[in-house]
Amino acid sequence: MKNLKTVIAVIAISLSTVFSASATNPNPEKIKPTKTLRTEMSSLIGKNIPVELNKTTTVEVSFVVNNKNEVVVLSVDSKVSELNSFLKRKLNYKKITAKGINKGEVYKMPLKINIK
Repeated sequence: MKNLKTVIAVIAISLSTVFSASATNPNPEKIKPTKTLRTEMSSLIGKNIPVELNKTTTVEVSFVVNNKNEVVVLSVDSKVSELNSFLKRKLNYKKITAKGINKGEVYKMPLKINIK
């Protein structure tokens, strides 16, 4: 009887571990809208950035999409203040057409800006 209880406990623990691990896997359908959103955001920024940089710079832009499908920039994480204000000016309150975006969800998009 004691062995039966032990076997049932082991099976219950292993099943709960399997189900909890499968619940945390990212949904591949959720990844697609961010790729289209990233493409659209990079087209809004454009290729000509009027900020002089000495080296390749990485920037992280945090933003939210509001109910009118407009991008609301929350923060730009960069050491170059001119680049911060440029990105805010180019992206803030611009309409986007990407489908499947969760309105009100905070997105963080890393950008890598190469020097010419």
